[in-house]
Amino acid sequence: MRNLYAKYETINQDLNQETRWATLEEIKRSTTHINLTDETYRTSGIPIVCDGHDAYVDGQDTHTLIFGATGSKKTRLFCMPVVNMYIKAGESFIVTDPKGEIFRKTSGMAKESGYKTIVLNFRDIGKGNMWNPLSLPQKKYHSGEQDEAVSLFNDFITSIMAKHQNTKDPFWNQQASALALANLLLLAESAEPEEVNVASLTALCSRSAIGHLQELYSRMDKNSIAAVNYSTTVSLPDRTLDCVLGELYSAIRIFNIQQNLTNMLSGSDFDVAMFGREKTAVYLIIPDEKSTFHFLASVFIKQAYEVLIAEAQREKNNELPVRVNFVLDEFCNMPTIPDMSAMISAARSRNMRFVIVAQSLHQLKGRYGEDAESIKGNCENRVFLTSKELDLLKETSELCGSYLDHNGRVRSLISVSELQRLDKTKGEALIMQGRNYPVISELPDIDSYEMFGGYDPIPLEEIEMPAASVFDIEEFTDQVVCEKRPAPFA
Repeated sequence: MRNLYAKYETINQDLNQETRWATLEEIKRSTTHINLTDETYRTSGIPIVCDGHDAYVDGQDTHTLIFGATGSKKTRLFCMPVVNMYIKAGESFIVTDPKGEIFRKTSGMAKESGYKTIVLNFRDIGKGNMWNPLSLPQKKYHSGEQDEAVSLFNDFITSIMAKHQNTKDPFWNQQASALALANLLLLAESAEPEEVNVASLTALCSRSAIGHLQELYSRMDKNSIAAVNYSTTVSLPDRTLDCVLGELYSAIRIFNIQQNLTNMLSGSDFDVAMFGREKTAVYLIIPDEKSTFHFLASVFIKQAYEVLIAEAQREKNNELPVRVNFVLDEFCNMPTIPDMSAMISAARSRNMRFVIVAQSLHQLKGRYGEDAESIKGNCENRVFLTSKELDLLKETSELCGSYLDHNGRVRSLISVSELQRLDKTKGEALIMQGRNYPVISELPDIDSYEMFGGYDPIPLEEIEMPAASVFDIEEFTDQVVCEKRPAPFA
């Protein structure tokens, strides 16, 4: 192993100091050793110390928060190596992959290792897998879990509307969200399962559907959740209603202008519940040059978590048989994941781990507000690569602590200035692991791991996507009026 502190040899390493750097022996005691040339690993985790042949990793059910500005090699030093380690250990993972680089570097080995590989490809739509974000809440609705279904429908709407919030006048966003939620409940109650999709949602959110929705609303039990949400919109004056519909249309417009996307989201060709029962590799390939599809990643992560929590509860020890790792690169570029602070708190005991990658502290606080502190607090491992953000630099320096130099003066273990000069070419990273003293480690670039190379990425085939089945609101309303079908929520 390299000399961990070649640049910091003058720092007092007195074991009686309030703070100091961790020794290599301490790191070895608190981590798990992996011979990287082995065919399989007994566990996996982020590397704390690694020379490309041997690694000492945190194999416990601990979460990790990585800070690094653009170009700091967050993906190449951590995300790609740790995903390969997951594969060698036979653990499932869900990774957000903005450039598709992690897929290209790891999917070949995953396939050769017997993984079921799922690719939600929002960069090259039509290649990969299909996923219906409304299927899970629809199933819960009809299995007696209506509260959970409403919550998931609401999460979906919240994610869609996140980019269209008018902070000066939230009325329009609130009304548009209420109408969209009511329409999703109508689909869950009255449509065929294959018709519960985004194509049907967009049809119900059009001006031509309003008359039919008003007719159905007149026959509903006004105490039902759907009627309560319809009551705030369908009775509005025409001009006001048109403004609400305009707000809603701007949010769901993506489903009206990209037919391939709408068809891709009309059905699912995999079962999320199996992620915690058989080794599965899930890649969410999302363009990083635009945020159009980022909300879908947020929805998928939340839904996958909900399903896996339910699966864990079915086990005697309340743990998934196969560990599932969430590697969330560019975490703060996605819309807020609802209940993220609660998710990260509960995941550990269910055999799930999160690796969260953010560019800055400001970005994390801007996206999650007060919950940012809870997210940070639940990540026992914290990594710093580089940043010019003063708040992050000061916080990191203070967390590392201070010591008395030979002249009795109080000095920071690592100063703000020193943090800014961590050597990118050497892969230097400051790591605070659990309750241990901090370490500055030199980590290899992904291309230095010979055992992870030589695999071609799996080819992404064209999906055979049938046209989405759309709920016919006009026909349904006619049947209700003629009493051939019972009114919904009556």
